Amino acid sequence: MLVIDRAHGEVRFTATVQPDAMSRRFGNGVEGHHAIVWRGGRARHRALLVSDASDHDVRLALDSLGAKRGENLTEDSWNARSDPHNLEPDKRVAGTPVDVFVEWNGSRVPLSDLLAEKGRVQPALDFRYGGNERFQKDFHSGCIVCLYSCPGGAIGNHAHPIRDYVRDGVVYTSLPQRLPPSGTKVTIILKPRVEGS
Repeated sequence: MLVIDRAHGEVRFTATVQPDAMSRRFGNGVEGHHAIVWRGGRARHRALLVSDASDHDVRLALDSLGAKRGENLTEDSWNARSDPHNLEPDKRVAGTPVDVFVEWNGSRVPLSDLLAEKGRVQPALDFRYGGNERFQKDFHSGCIVCLYSCPGGAIGNHAHPIRDYVRDGVVYTSLPQRLPPSGTKVTIILKPRVEGS
């Protein structure tokens, strides 16, 4: 279920917690990369939070609140990640900044409080509404919030381009001790920082 709260300028939808999923590796799959993924997306088994709302519906909801899609990444931002001569993997996602929260038992917690980043006291997270829906026909990830500037996600992290993932490997992990048990239903809150609101 997805709710657009115009009075508070936010989108809310339910999701299921998978505390250890970010450390799973499937074939050539990516670990430590997916924060929130739609339950119908290919990346759902590796996501910290599995959304009941589709990435498509989340995009429409953000659009309705006036958030602007950056649409500056290309498929090569991901596909050419191992080519040091291609500049696409160095691009950082653009778009309206979005604050991301997780709520359970009446407490609203920033997503950043549920994650750790190797080498940092606080994880570097600067979420932007990239859009990127046109790439879902190829990626089918269902990714709503990605921890990198990835063309597979509706919202990406401006702080880390894909090249960082190639160079540094997995830097993000979840903090299970700060999360409710596996299978717990929570509410995701996306609050775009729209100018004039």
